Amino acid sequence: MTAFNAMTVLIYLLGIAGWLVLWKWLVGYPVFKHKKLLHIVFIGAIFVLVINAILSLTSAIPPYETELKLYAYVEENSKIVAQLSLTICLFIAVGFTKLSTIMAIDELKRFIWLIFWSLFIAVIGCLPLYWMPSSDFWLTALRHLKTIPYVYSLFLLGAAAILFIYALKYRQRKS
Repeated sequence: MTAFNAMTVLIYLLGIAGWLVLWKWLVGYPVFKHKKLLHIVFIGAIFVLVINAILSLTSAIPPYETELKLYAYVEENSKIVAQLSLTICLFIAVGFTKLSTIMAIDELKRFIWLIFWSLFIAVIGCLPLYWMPSSDFWLTALRHLKTIPYVYSLFLLGAAAILFIYALKYRQRKS
């Protein structure tokens, strides 16, 4: 294992630890008792980060031009998550009173909380250009660093969508 591979594995392991802390703070683990579908996004984020760590064990540093394309791919996907989150925020702002008839106020607050955090993490964590390294090594490292907040924002947005699904109670059994 090269120093680069060790660094990328460390980035993803720290990303997993960060996800566990972020989930505890934003959502909380007791919510799993009542909303079992949230396991999908919680475990999904860990799965994606673990797969990235495993794949980075054997990966080589790509040529600079190739890495620039991969770097742009991460940023483009982050922009999509940010745009989707912003669209949902605008939808909430316009239809807040109608949403409050669909969702309990506490659930609505948690939904909005997750949407805003998804937006915040996508915009602050992924989109700013920290620096444009001139070496292949550091450009690849930067892409791996930006992948972590991208995964966080994507799966927090998924958690908000699942909370909305629960609020609709479409498949709830009639007594």
